[in-house]
Amino acid sequence: MRINTGVFAIAAAMTALPSFAHELTLSVNNIQSVKGNLLVAVYDKEEHYTANSNWVAAKQVKVSGTTMSLNFADLPAGNYAIKLFQDENENNQIDIGANGIPTERYGFSNNGGSYGPPSYDEAKVVVDKATQIEIQLR
Repeated sequence: MRINTGVFAIAAAMTALPSFAHELTLSVNNIQSVKGNLLVAVYDKEEHYTANSNWVAAKQVKVSGTTMSLNFADLPAGNYAIKLFQDENENNQIDIGANGIPTERYGFSNNGGSYGPPSYDEAKVVVDKATQIEIQLR
């Protein structure tokens, strides 16, 4: 049997390269009701964060407790900002009351957003190694 040494050399070289992907773990706390889904979006650019578009990672996870852990693997080193909300009625959007305030619980990285969403700079976290952050739902 003949082995293609070129393919073997490329495969060996690729496994020897250092990994530049990192894991971001979110600990989501202060979940008041165990129903619906958590919808999470991770952004790497201010314009995407502001426009709620072009996220680099996203998840929809069934709420299973009052504290949940969510992992985002294989993120390149960089700055990221996270937005999330608990979609209790599972309509895939955050419900807003007549006063313009969300009626479903939400959160941001760095727990900003007391008076509206925090800016990208206020919400961004550096991911240059395995990183864990906590987000409190409001």
